[in-house]
Amino acid sequence: TATAARREKEKDKPAAYENADLSAKAKEPLQIMISIDKQQLTLYSGTHPIAHTRVSTGTPSHPTPTGVFSVIQKDRWHRSNLYGDAPMFYMQRITWSGVAMHQGVVPNHPASHGCIRLPEAFAKQLWGTSKLGARVIITRGDHGMWILDASSASPVEASLPVATREVADVTGAGDTVIAV
Repeated sequence: TATAARREKEKDKPAAYENADLSAKAKEPLQIMISIDKQQLTLYSGTHPIAHTRVSTGTPSHPTPTGVFSVIQKDRWHRSNLYGDAPMFYMQRITWSGVAMHQGVVPNHPASHGCIRLPEAFAKQLWGTSKLGARVIITRGDHGMWILDASSASPVEASLPVATREVADVTGAGDTVIAV
């Protein structure tokens, strides 16, 4: 099966692969920016983007909220108490009403009940790198030039030179996380 093939492929990756890429680049403060329109997450270390991945946010009938949030709870083996004990591994909660970032199916379009689904390998790296209190900014539009001023909770426009380079296929599904 595809799952068995993916697991076999992951066995061949070096042990240092686990969190080395993001952990080595991540300096405080970490900021997680999510664009609902682009179905994309960008991880910033301070004002510097260090990784991108595709995501799947909420459907129109179960929208993902927009705004500025913080990671308020983390649970490596979380299971949903609302959706039939569904696995939500590498969960990072951003609201007490149930919205979180977690490992899940990412079909290239909004498909969740409001959470932010992440590819497995990226969810694992992000979970191992981030800390409680990490800022999460969710917007409808392009978030590429918006960061949080460390002294406030307000987004400020920033002019960031963006030069990208491919890092690795870390999702195991043909996706490439881009370090910038």
